[in-house]
Amino acid sequence: MKTRPGKLPHLRLASRMVRHALLGGLLTVLAPFATATTITVNAGTKVRTVDERAFGLNTAIWDQYCSTPETTALLNAAGVRFLRFPGGSASDEYHWKTNKSLDYTWEWWTNTDKFIELAKGTNAQVVITANFGTGTPEEAAEWVAYCNTTKGAGFKYWEVGNENYGSWETDQQSRKNDPYVYATRAKDYVARMKAADATIKVGVVVSLAGEEYATYTDHPVTNPRTGATHNGWNPVMLSTLRTLGVTPDFVALHRYDGAPGQENDAALLQKGATWAADIAALRQQLTDYLGAAGSGVEILVTENNSVYSNPGKQTTSLVNALYLADSLGNILKTEVNGFMWWDLRNGTDTANNNSAALYGWRAYGDYGILSSPNATAGVATAYEGYPAYYAFKVLAKFARGGDSIVAASTDNSLLSAFACLKADGSLRLLVINKSSTATTSATVALSGFTPAASATTYTYGMVEDNAAKTGGTAAARDITTGSLSNAGASFTASFEPYSLTVIAFTAGSTTPTTPTTPTTPTKPSSGGGGGALPLWLAVAIVGFALARGLGRRG
Repeated sequence: MKTRPGKLPHLRLASRMVRHALLGGLLTVLAPFATATTITVNAGTKVRTVDERAFGLNTAIWDQYCSTPETTALLNAAGVRFLRFPGGSASDEYHWKTNKSLDYTWEWWTNTDKFIELAKGTNAQVVITANFGTGTPEEAAEWVAYCNTTKGAGFKYWEVGNENYGSWETDQQSRKNDPYVYATRAKDYVARMKAADATIKVGVVVSLAGEEYATYTDHPVTNPRTGATHNGWNPVMLSTLRTLGVTPDFVALHRYDGAPGQENDAALLQKGATWAADIAALRQQLTDYLGAAGSGVEILVTENNSVYSNPGKQTTSLVNALYLADSLGNILKTEVNGFMWWDLRNGTDTANNNSAALYGWRAYGDYGILSSPNATAGVATAYEGYPAYYAFKVLAKFARGGDSIVAASTDNSLLSAFACLKADGSLRLLVINKSSTATTSATVALSGFTPAASATTYTYGMVEDNAAKTGGTAAARDITTGSLSNAGASFTASFEPYSLTVIAFTAGSTTPTTPTTPTTPTKPSSGGGGGALPLWLAVAIVGFALARGLGRRG
């Protein structure tokens, strides 16, 4: 049974101090007490260049705090570089000129002008979702002209509708959710929008390759590679576009990794590893149904989160932060150039899955990375960062546009590792511990890069999340900066349960050193002999135990 952390601020402070010490010199000594794992990094093997659009976030018309100075500052601090508007399924009901939806008589909080303020304040690139469900190509083209000509916003990416394959999406066409109708109308959207601004990129909606959404069977297509007949959304829509002579600039993919009421923390934290297969399968479909022209079509992930509806406590827990980081880490190993989390603010909901079987202390769900005031849930501010917000801050320490992802792997399914060679020649290692109970000691084997012995660490985990629970200071809730002093071609480091850690290495001597695996702790120069446990080690182990205890769930 997990123990509830007590309200002991002095011990919490001690746990943070002990963490820093452990990450410095004591990690090697404590390695025998934890499961052995190897992290292998080859900085000489480049995987890809990072696109700044990988650090994206959805925004929405219902967010009254969307463009405030406080929101802008928080997004800048989190390193958000890509924004989407006006907000998922609401896009297919939204009329930008009136700032209203359907036949509503009231206006939404955030209109186009306010969103432009946010985009300019963050200097972020933007995706705008045109209204396919209840709109027209003419309305979309006028929106392009308003943003880019009248307002000079320079919004480059525009997509035709949102999840139009789904029965949940508003669609007033003669045949709802029909891929043939969608493709036929999309041709007109693309032509009119590009007539308004020839420099923009226009994308279309796709589903995961394994999700057919075969709503109709009267426009079957044959896969030219396999000979199989398909009626699903992607095959019919893409084939129809090809027949019409239209090649989209990009496709917009959404993925959620859980069903409401069936959330499982351990299962969620293994989902990130499946991105490579999903992206490869979608790329194959683009090749199959668009032919050679498909090679120039970008894949953008414009929505991702855990549960696909009815968010419960998992969405506001530390688990979702780990999932976000692992999801993006795996995306950065694929061809995907743009990734957008759902979303900035969504609203709290206390009525969904708040099972004690799920980790976390917030008894409500919220897709947002920032809070929405809700008296029932006990949320008083619009500017509280949930764990997913801090995941963005950790990721900003890991990689930025123009950096290079390099080869990294582990031999432990509960410990993910990703590596980034920075544009300035330094190296970053992102490590995600997916175990809720075990501190994992790992041997880090570096090749292709010789680090200085001293490195900086950035950590977010149980200690920081629990500081929010107990009313800790803003600094206590934020990512923790520490250091380690034993970096080399081979060294050991320990990673706390349910934690995100970035290790920032600077280059050391250019003379290669012989890799060694420290298996026997080295005695400190000031330590005593005779086999007695040194006082500094005893204090460290006790402090470490306290840190572990304080990090357990309530």
